[in-house]
Amino acid sequence: MRASCRHEGGFALLLFLFLAMGIAASLLLSAWSGSKLKREQALRSQQILQDAKTALIAWSASHRTTPGRLPCPEDTSLIGGLNEGNALSACSNSTTSIGRIPWRTLGLVEPKDAGGEPLWYVLSPGFRGVPPLGSAGVANGLLQLDGASSDIAALVIAPGAPLPGQTRPQPSPASPPNSANYLDLGNATGPAFVSNGAASNFNDQVITITTRELFLAMRHRVLSEIQGAFGLENGLRRHYNDNGGFPPTGTPLNSLIFDSDTRNWLSPGTNTELWFSLVTYISPLPPARPRLILDGISMEVTPCTATPCP
Repeated sequence: MRASCRHEGGFALLLFLFLAMGIAASLLLSAWSGSKLKREQALRSQQILQDAKTALIAWSASHRTTPGRLPCPEDTSLIGGLNEGNALSACSNSTTSIGRIPWRTLGLVEPKDAGGEPLWYVLSPGFRGVPPLGSAGVANGLLQLDGASSDIAALVIAPGAPLPGQTRPQPSPASPPNSANYLDLGNATGPAFVSNGAASNFNDQVITITTRELFLAMRHRVLSEIQGAFGLENGLRRHYNDNGGFPPTGTPLNSLIFDSDTRNWLSPGTNTELWFSLVTYISPLPPARPRLILDGISMEVTPCTATPCP
């Protein structure tokens, strides 16, 4: 009898241990699955942020009349209409602008983070001027992130799911989205923008656009314009067609002919050598082709005798 009781007690203990191990494994698997899901969502949001960043830089570098500038945030008066997602036509060049990203202006399908929320956008002062005059033709970013200045021109932010205290009613022109209900801590109003915080009151994901990144994107645009990007009206190609050849090495690039829009940003009246001073022009004897060099990249200048040019 006693042996039977001991046997039953041992079996019960063993069963209890198996159950405990099963519950622990289930909890660990659940925690791991939850952690994996969060990581996957964070990666999806990060990719959406990167795509938006790329679109903003491309918009800036390809702007027809003022490359180097950045768009204003979304025009909230257009919410719900056919033109929703277009940027405000004007915003301050002297204060920070915060709003949702102007996705239609950038040529994007509305970008949303892994939680289904539209992205937000913070624009530094200095990037709405005509032209934006920084030390190298691009304005100096004035935003601060995590207490440090890093020459940041703009931030793109994925707001994530609402946190306690945040309510997100359906936006409309009469009731536009309130940044405090989407962005956390200092990100809602600035100037103390942050990229991290306690999980209880912070779930934003933040990506930066720096002045340097805008400058790097501008290099090819500058060289293309000096070569003569639009048919035969500008730059070295215009000179070739007007004079039967390229000018010699050392020719001041500012002496070339450009349409007024192009000259206004390459060589504004307040700094006529703004971009030209950064470009090296080398013209060897034919048949070698001239070259333009700017900050580590070079472009071979090819003649063009009929539009469109290659």
